[in-house]
Amino acid sequence: MKFFRSTLYHLLLGALFAVSVFVCFVTPIGGSFDDVITLKMNNVANTAPVKATITTTGYDSVSKKFYNAKDLLGTKKRVLIDRSQDLKIGDVIVVDCNYIPSENYFDVIRIERINPALTFPLIQGLGELGRNMLFHVPMSFVAFIAFLFATIYSIIYLRKKKMEYDYRARAASAIGLLFTILATITGSIWARFSWGTFWNWDPRESSILILLLIYIAYFLLRSLLEESEEKKARLAAVYNIIAFVTVPFLMFVLPRITQSLHPGSSGTEAPVINLSGKIHTDPVLSYVLWTNVVLFTLLFLWMKDLYTVVLRKENEE
Repeated sequence: MKFFRSTLYHLLLGALFAVSVFVCFVTPIGGSFDDVITLKMNNVANTAPVKATITTTGYDSVSKKFYNAKDLLGTKKRVLIDRSQDLKIGDVIVVDCNYIPSENYFDVIRIERINPALTFPLIQGLGELGRNMLFHVPMSFVAFIAFLFATIYSIIYLRKKKMEYDYRARAASAIGLLFTILATITGSIWARFSWGTFWNWDPRESSILILLLIYIAYFLLRSLLEESEEKKARLAAVYNIIAFVTVPFLMFVLPRITQSLHPGSSGTEAPVINLSGKIHTDPVLSYVLWTNVVLFTLLFLWMKDLYTVVLRKENEE
């Protein structure tokens, strides 16, 4: 479509991506008081970010003030904050704090934000790394969408025998493979900080590797066949349709029926969709996440259209 190649589309997509990246990296992360206690008691971290609302004004300590604050779960605790901060009742704070069990209060190490417009929830064990999910999950979804498009174009090609649909199927498969690689890279970064290594042959990692090999084989098939373009296109279309049968199983089914370290595997909850298939993410996180899914889908449509034009011109030459 010409719209995907228009200057207006490029400017809009670029501006929306810039805003999205800004929101993903600038929005503070805040959990509950229980998160701080859990992380400290399990020797995971001494401090953790908390989002809380000031409920009563403070009383003086030596160089700090005690305030009563209520977190996002409604739990009320005492927090010790530097006296230089002029906080009022009703102020929402995102603070990095340490739990003092002997006195049952929270010592604020640093105030991240006062009255923030948006906050993300703290995902246990991930912390700041939780922002990775805002890119990893959309990339995975768009890879699935791309392979679905490729399959639809392949079916249409087999029915109409028009090379245009082969170009589109080929372009969609290529972009799907690219997004699968990007999802694998972001997933490996997550694995490094969550599990200690970039790759450990977890069922989710193994299933994505198999998916990568299946679609790499698609392009090898096209390049190695010494046949006419029409015959290549016909064989590639059949392969594409068969290959897509494995996609839902490898991406959504297998990782959820096997024991895995990955969130959402058998017996564990995922940060986005639980075992019942219901979305249970924090509303702000969910909004940003699905906005990124839409943006990456728009990016895919532009890339697919651009690559289709390249393939069409190559064939004309």
